[in-house]
Formats: sequence, structure tokens, C-alpha cells
Amino acid sequence: MHLKGILALVAVSVACAASAQSIRATVDGNLVHFPDVQPVMVNGRVMVPVRGVFEHMNANVTWDSYNQTVNATHAGHVISLKVNSYTATVDGRLVNLDSPATMRSGRVLVPLRFISESLGAGVEWLEASRTVEITSAVTAPPYGGNYTTMRMDTGTVIPFRLNQRLSSSESSAGDRFTASLDTSGLSNYQGLPPGALLEGHVDVVRAKTGTTPGVLGLKFDRIRLPDGQVYTAYGTLIGLDKDSVENDNGRLVAKNSAKDNNLKYVGYGAGAGALVAIITDGNILTNSLIGGALGYLFGEIQKDPSKANNVVLDAGSKFGMRLTSDFTFKVPASP
Repeated sequence: MHLKGILALVAVSVACAASAQSIRATVDGNLVHFPDVQPVMVNGRVMVPVRGVFEHMNANVTWDSYNQTVNATHAGHVISLKVNSYTATVDGRLVNLDSPATMRSGRVLVPLRFISESLGAGVEWLEASRTVEITSAVTAPPYGGNYTTMRMDTGTVIPFRLNQRLSSSESSAGDRFTASLDTSGLSNYQGLPPGALLEGHVDVVRAKTGTTPGVLGLKFDRIRLPDGQVYTAYGTLIGLDKDSVENDNGRLVAKNSAKDNNLKYVGYGAGAGALVAIITDGNILTNSLIGGALGYLFGEIQKDPSKANNVVLDAGSKFGMRLTSDFTFKVPASP
């Protein structure tokens, strides 16, 4: 993947202050092991040993001790970064950094976002677990023939089925999950093939306490196609009921009346597992259903607080991902 248009070249900025808890880094869900010097927070920016992350992303790294410069190559791209310098070069082009590379215990530490974005990857900071997640660049189609670029417009709702159980009493912030595309038996969904996976993580979780129901929030990270292509996905949770979405010739579209906030599940009900609704800004939406779960007015909880429960999403639970930006991907061209 070319680097054009993605080099923001800024260090990861996070709101939390440094603490005794160590900082972790993952690449495509795999933990990066640093044998000696660990990632650190410097002036609100995550600095990581350059060799550990670069090599985990299959880049070749060399150290020029005379010039105090790290050089790396990856997929034809050449990156050069000098210690204590506020500039670096990517494919011969000068770029600016707001935090220079530093030397610590014989290891060169560099701003994490520069490492990832110079290789065309994405970065996300998970404050709850103090983990920096790196997502590799979009992979090129592995087939040698022609392929077609497909696009889903903002507001399109992609239906998925959860692949594992999640709950407000058992899950932890940062836990990963996957969900399979639900094509309802069709050959594809708006060009997205069967077998496509949504990868995400638990963003917010709070177990039931007393008469306060449990809360579970999900965040969507990327979509992985069956042939191995990976695309960063930008979308939010939405119900699949008729008040939230409408069918436009086979394409599910979020209704204008449907909320576009960061929705979350709240546990309320009884029976086999907790019935769930979706909440936003502290209020339960009346027009949202997730799978067969019922939505309740906030006043209903007040009327019968004994029904407060934990959120339980079993494998197979249905939900929608409402795209908050256009989503493009490539599929083999029809013969």
C-alpha cells in the first residue's frame, strides 16, 4: 500500500497520565514482546523501541551508529529516522515530527504513530488496558487477475452475527471479538462476500450492581475479507429493527430518525439470558432492537428495578454496523 495521503506523522496523543502500569503494543491482535526496553509515555505520547514494532510488521531494520540513524525498508518503502531530530525521511521526502526519536538503554525509541503510519498502518489507544493497537496496512488482493473496487456509502448498515459470547459480567475492556457477515443466504451483501469478518473490541463494560443494569459497549476496528484483505472500518452500533433501518433494494440504510451516537447495550429483563436494549447518552432508545431482544423505556426500569440484569450477547446475536464514512474494498472481477 502506498503511503500517500496517510502520513499524518504525529505522535499518539492520549489523555491519561503516565502510571506504574506498563504499556503494551499489539500488531493485528498479536502482542509485541520487547526483551529489554519497554514502551513509555513521554509528554503524553507513546514512545516505543523501533526495532520491536518495525520487525513485527516485517520491516527490515538497520542501525547506523556513526550517524545515529535508524533505517528501515518495507514493501519497497525506505524510512530514515535520526536520534534527537524533529524530522525524518520517508521515500526521500522530508517529514516533520513533534517528538524526536530518543536513545534509552541502547535502544532507539520513536513516536508510535510515526512507526505505524510510515508503514501505512492504523493506530488506536485503548486507555482502559493501556494498550496501543496497530492495524497493518490494507493488503493488496492476493489474486493475480482483475479485480473490482466496490463502495458502500456512509449510512449503509452492514448486518453481522456475533461469533462468541460477550457479557457485562464476564467481558473486560479491550477484549477482542469477531462477527460474521450475515448475507441472509444471498451470494453477497452489497458486494461484500460471505465469510467477511468484522473485528472489534469491548470498549466499555460495567457489571450489574444492585438495581443498576449492566452496560456493554462495542467498538468496531476492521473488516477482514475471506482472501485475507484487511480494511479499516469506521462505523457505529445500530439495531436492525424497522424503526432503525430501511431496506433500499437489498441495501440496509439507517433511517434519519435513528440515533448516530455511540450506542451501548444495557441489561434489563428476565428469562434465558438478559434481554437487552441500546442506550445513548444515558437514555434507552425506544426504537431499537438487537436480534430478538426487546427495547425498554428508561421509565420501565424505574417502575421495576428488580429486572435490572447483566447484558448477555450469545454467539449468533445479530446487530448492525452503521458506516460513518464511505467504505471501499476490492473483490475479484466477474469473468
